[in-house]
Amino acid sequence: MVAFDTKTLKEKERVTVEGAGPTGLTVNEKTGALYAADLNTDRLIELRHGSATPRYIPAGDGPISVSLSKNGRTAYTADQTSGALSVVDLHMGVVTKSVATGVGALSVATDERSGDVLVVNRTDANVTRVDVKKGMIEETIATGTNPNHVEITDGTACVVDKSGATATEDTITRIRLAH
Repeated sequence: MVAFDTKTLKEKERVTVEGAGPTGLTVNEKTGALYAADLNTDRLIELRHGSATPRYIPAGDGPISVSLSKNGRTAYTADQTSGALSVVDLHMGVVTKSVATGVGALSVATDERSGDVLVVNRTDANVTRVDVKKGMIEETIATGTNPNHVEITDGTACVVDKSGATATEDTITRIRLAH
């Protein structure tokens, strides 16, 4: 993983984790800690500000994307291999819940207003809204072919699909989330 100076675009720091396959990244805005989903070893890689030594935290089967709770104490991973969402207690370093969401779980985002988590399921062509406190699916919403990414801003989720070699066009599915 490499950090760059945003003004000069020069490399500032590099941390190599042998055998890792870092995929999705997120930053805890309060602490500056970086979290990377490690697809190769079913874990999260945590890099704390000022430390060159990573901490490894177990995740689900095939974590490919990671998102944080509003308070930054919990991580959520979209687990591609198992088609699930894992809820990870970052302090304890354990998976506390796993919720099956659909085939090809690929992207995850947290709604800071409600605390709900959305998981894009690429193969199933849908997005699943999960109540992580209850550990259950609230709803599943159909999307375009091959949904690839979800982003949530101000109570609206945008799910981008990547049509690939099919005859369909790329689309965005907009989902208004309740409070």
